Amino acid sequence: MVSMTEASRAEPEVTIRLLAAADWAALRAARLAALAEAPYAFASTLPREQAFTEETWRSRAGSGRTFGAWRGDDIVGLATALPPESQRPEWHLVGMWVAPDVRGQGVADGLVTAVCEAARESGGNTVTLWVTEVNGRARKFYRRLGFAPTGHRQQVRPEEPDHWEEELGRRLR
Repeated sequence: MVSMTEASRAEPEVTIRLLAAADWAALRAARLAALAEAPYAFASTLPREQAFTEETWRSRAGSGRTFGAWRGDDIVGLATALPPESQRPEWHLVGMWVAPDVRGQGVADGLVTAVCEAARESGGNTVTLWVTEVNGRARKFYRRLGFAPTGHRQQVRPEEPDHWEEELGRRLR
């Protein structure tokens, strides 16, 4: 668990931890907020995830893969660490989002650190992610943390042929 405080603010401390199934409602609220606030940044859509059942949200929250940045009872940031698969030999960071009112306060750094540490502790050598080409702030942020282009690009969603994303990767060892 990672804790962050901002001495000049009276706001509650932000704590980063893995979500559990019991956190499903907070995950749902944060994820829907993310999709509403930054629809260009995700491969999914708000209407698609609004239709998810409580069972789906409980499964996602209890997967042991999603980190939440908590301020009080609310999730103000999310990041998910996907372990390697046969088609993808490296760890993959997905679903990264930080609420606008806490951006620039180290929450995103803490979430990426948590994902990279989980990958490293599980023997991973590399973490990759996709970032949309229109999200300049995120691209700059990831590069500051040591992520670099892998040379791969893809469409975000087939129904939006002009919306592309680029894969970035970071070596852990």
